[in-house]
Amino acid sequence: MKADSKILVAPLDWGLGHASRCVPIVQFLVEHGFEVIIGGSGESLAYLQKRFPSLVSVELPSAKMNYGKQGMISLPFMFSMLRFVRNISREHRELEKLIAEESIDYVFSDNRLGLYSSHVPSFYMTHQLNFDTGFLNRFSARMMNSLHRRYMNKYRYCFVPDTGGELSLSGKMSDSEIETRHLGPLSRFYGKTAEKIDGDFDLLLLSGIEPQRTMLENIFIEKYSAMSNARLHIIRGVADGKELVHSANITYENAPSDDRIASLVVSAKRIFCRSGYSSLCDLAALGRRAVLVPTPRQPEQEYLAIRFHEKFGFVVIAQEDLPQVDILGLPYDSVWKYDYRCSLGELLKE
Repeated sequence: MKADSKILVAPLDWGLGHASRCVPIVQFLVEHGFEVIIGGSGESLAYLQKRFPSLVSVELPSAKMNYGKQGMISLPFMFSMLRFVRNISREHRELEKLIAEESIDYVFSDNRLGLYSSHVPSFYMTHQLNFDTGFLNRFSARMMNSLHRRYMNKYRYCFVPDTGGELSLSGKMSDSEIETRHLGPLSRFYGKTAEKIDGDFDLLLLSGIEPQRTMLENIFIEKYSAMSNARLHIIRGVADGKELVHSANITYENAPSDDRIASLVVSAKRIFCRSGYSSLCDLAALGRRAVLVPTPRQPEQEYLAIRFHEKFGFVVIAQEDLPQVDILGLPYDSVWKYDYRCSLGELLKE
């Protein structure tokens, strides 16, 4: 890619993970002389607007996912998948108009399938090229792989935010026959030194799609409300406020800065979080293990939880078992350090 060009960077709006892992992408491109336009919707766009207030941003069509209480077998999920597929065409039409109006030279899409173009080079990033991980039946996995590949082939390159080989975080999720370029595990915390604070607390990092995000929050509130000898700090994973809320031994924080989150992560005694891919990349960047509670009936998170347990020694607890678990008695080593490096120079190869 040529410096001084204008590039649209647009993450999917399913939680903040896709947006947060675009932070090093945007920083790198700005540092190398590109004019970056941020595209997106909802909380992910709000997060990037707050993170890069001087950059131009544009709203793109969005189709919110709803997993329901039964995950991928629920009617809310089926209906939201139909909306998602229909939104791909809307997204593509809006992109072509935007390219003409803003004179965009390149497009970088994080999991937004409709942001391909025949007029300018477009690039796609995903950590999941393969849905056949053992948590879907063979027909469903084949159908999703076929649909995904159909759209990926419309892009010039596919970037994978992971490293290859034994230390791959995504494992067989990123196996594919299509041509890919690895960028390394992307995290907003990559290369940062976090300041340690008083570490006499446990940390819950909430993320993901409702209603499961709130269900997990309520389980932890109930457990810690009954344990006066333990402190819990909750990062709620929403961008709708900045206030701190204190309730006995539980502290809530809605939208802390990245520096604040990093300090909490490196300082906490115990960390609990979903096994979403971006959360795991953040832990890799900060050298911490966590107790993983995968979102129920979400195949990607269930696969990653097992991989991180077997490969990297993370503790995994099913959400349905969590109310009966002795939180304070969990044995796990919180330190996890591997030498992961980002290879963002791959973005400039054209």
